[in-house]
Amino acid sequence: NGDSFLRVNAVRTVAAIAKYKGDGSTSFGDALREVTGPGGELQRSAGKRWKKTGEGEGGMIGIECAVIKGPDGEVRGTQAYVLAEYNCGGMFRATVNEDGKAVARVWNEGQYEGLEEYENEGKEYDPRDLKGDKA
Repeated sequence: NGDSFLRVNAVRTVAAIAKYKGDGSTSFGDALREVTGPGGELQRSAGKRWKKTGEGEGGMIGIECAVIKGPDGEVRGTQAYVLAEYNCGGMFRATVNEDGKAVARVWNEGQYEGLEEYENEGKEYDPRDLKGDKA
């Protein structure tokens, strides 16, 4: 429900939690979970309407980027992680992993027993294999 995301200013709240909470050790993933995860800010904003109207249900996908510096302060490398968190039954998302393989998911690993059997759920495949003949 978009109203809930606007009401709690979800994206800005995630960024503020990651930047300002505690001693600066709160990760983007922790902040994302605090807002969009089960029991998070979105869910709490729905109050008594939770699970009755769809209010407060949803999720977010974000990219956390890190710069790795050596003891001398010089940049040694970078890393990026795609993170997804939601408080509803599932959320469609897809990424390309470090090996260049596409991975599509609806649920989190182990969220529901037996759902791993759905075709391509969490499976890696080469995106080049998906191109078809176009008219």
